[in-house]
Amino acid sequence: MKTIAAKTLPFRINRNDARSLLDQVADGLRMAIVGGYYGPGEEIPSSRELCPLLGVSRIVTSAALERLVAEGYVLTRHGLRPSVRDLAAKQWRGHVVLVYPQGDVDYFPTMFAEELRLGLNRAGYLFTRASVGRALDGGPCDFSLLDAALSRSVDLAIVFDNRAAIFRHLSARKIPYAAVAHCQTTPAGAVGMTRFDYEAAVPDFVAACRAAGIRNAVVLRWDSMMCNASPALRAAGIAVRTVSVKPDFSRGKHLGVEAAGYAGFARLAESGRLSPETVVFVTDDYLARGALSAMLAAGLRPPQDFRLAVWANAGLGPFFPRELSRMETDPRAAGTAAATAAISYLETGRYPADTAIRPRWFPGETMRVGSDN
Repeated sequence: MKTIAAKTLPFRINRNDARSLLDQVADGLRMAIVGGYYGPGEEIPSSRELCPLLGVSRIVTSAALERLVAEGYVLTRHGLRPSVRDLAAKQWRGHVVLVYPQGDVDYFPTMFAEELRLGLNRAGYLFTRASVGRALDGGPCDFSLLDAALSRSVDLAIVFDNRAAIFRHLSARKIPYAAVAHCQTTPAGAVGMTRFDYEAAVPDFVAACRAAGIRNAVVLRWDSMMCNASPALRAAGIAVRTVSVKPDFSRGKHLGVEAAGYAGFARLAESGRLSPETVVFVTDDYLARGALSAMLAAGLRPPQDFRLAVWANAGLGPFFPRELSRMETDPRAAGTAAATAAISYLETGRYPADTAIRPRWFPGETMRVGSDN
């Protein structure tokens, strides 16, 4: 067995990275193995040794190594350092790579990726992840991490989001790929698509608005890619006003979006135009956190003073003492659906035609007619 000698780690933890610390450690070690920095049979630092090297807890490093053991990259033996497994020794049924734009790893894609990994690993398929750096000033994307993942045989790549540059790169490498994206048609050259149907819960939301006697709607948003309920609301005879805010990301994405939600709702509260016949729809979970803080600061209560609906993620919220009326997505269920579709393609050569991620409408209390004071 080869020892680690004086080798330094080829990656560092970035506290501004949207990925969790666990994901960063696992991704860094995985890429070091796939890229050849650590060769078959070579020892790598133990979970205890990784802690001071990366400045993270042993809980994180242990979980990262456990993930690599499950993926077949690392062997662990009692009393010895972990070592790189001969990748030819485990007979995986196939290899799937999840490709995502750098900086786009958030709660939903993180939980989605973990459930996708579990589903594929259980079925005997190797799962790896690779990010693609964003192009700066119109320059080319950085495909180096993706190319490292593609250095071994890949049976399917799954691309998170609608990214033409990534699609073209995979096509040039002759890698079959599927997209997980908010678009109406399957990208040219893709074997299939899992469609993110943002508007799936809109009809139920509009029906709830009509039942509550809503005459006016205010849509609070920061990203034009989010759910667009405005056409359906207008078609139901409800007047719609859109309030667009611009987050300041200098202190981080989540904090910037939350602060923008606070400022946007504070302006609404000051306008005096909210009433029980008005619904405020907040199109992002972190935007909703800020809006709820501003609402409490202004002394407003839904549904007595106005009606409120938000976008939410199962397991993340936002939380409110009264159950929020919400369009909710479940990233774990989405990951399971994508894993099922990928396995179908790998085993039959056909990607299911109607694979979609659809939010559900939960009536909650913040739009309910006749709620207690």
